[in-house]
Amino acid sequence: MKPLYNYNSRPSWHKTLLYVLKLALSVFIMWRIARQIDFSTALKDILALPVSLVLVLICLSLLRHIIQYHNWLFALRINPGYQVNKKQVMISYLIGLPLRFALPGGHASIAKIFFVSNSSKMASFWSTTLERSFMTWACWSFASVSALLYYPYLPLWLRWGLIAISTTLPLILYLILGMKQQWQAIQKPYLQQAPKMMSLQIANTLITYLQYWLILNLFIPITWLNACIRMGLTQFSNSIPITIAGLGLRESFAIHFLR
Repeated sequence: MKPLYNYNSRPSWHKTLLYVLKLALSVFIMWRIARQIDFSTALKDILALPVSLVLVLICLSLLRHIIQYHNWLFALRINPGYQVNKKQVMISYLIGLPLRFALPGGHASIAKIFFVSNSSKMASFWSTTLERSFMTWACWSFASVSALLYYPYLPLWLRWGLIAISTTLPLILYLILGMKQQWQAIQKPYLQQAPKMMSLQIANTLITYLQYWLILNLFIPITWLNACIRMGLTQFSNSIPITIAGLGLRESFAIHFLR
């Protein structure tokens, strides 16, 4: 399968300039945020977290890793030529975790495709692209539902339109796969794996919101629904590509929606 886009077609100076601009914006936003934070108080609050809560948060994080391992496994299964090797999938997933810190945004984690046997490295590349796409799908879907509840003054057709577009993206992708003969071979396995991946990402997102709520509820009285709405809008910032890995932007969103 030929790649849909040739990343080498863009001049290197262009990519370097874009990266520098994003980095500069990230640093500027973080500097503005740092001026508003009392770090000694923040550190005291972190150290004051109950041990029982920390253990619960760790257990929830382990559960999220199990979910994301299966998300990676199901993404690989979309390729009809892939021969399942769960041990190899687990190893490649674990290797990808530290690689996430190699580059801002976790882009280096894509190197995990070199640690799993597949019909081709390009097939593994598209699998990890689908893996991340379903994470983005969940982020957008929850953010659109959050916007429906948080912005009552926006036109109802606009709020419901955002939900309709976000939630149906996997179906739209399925229809796109049927447009070219070379893509049709993965339509059936995609139809089998996509509902599993969607369910996993819904569960993963809800667990993430639960972790946020458990921490927030120690410091401010906030309902579960309120926490979900505000963190859904905050997490949306991760998909806005104007800073490095949403750095600074995510923190700004959190300060705004938790004000």
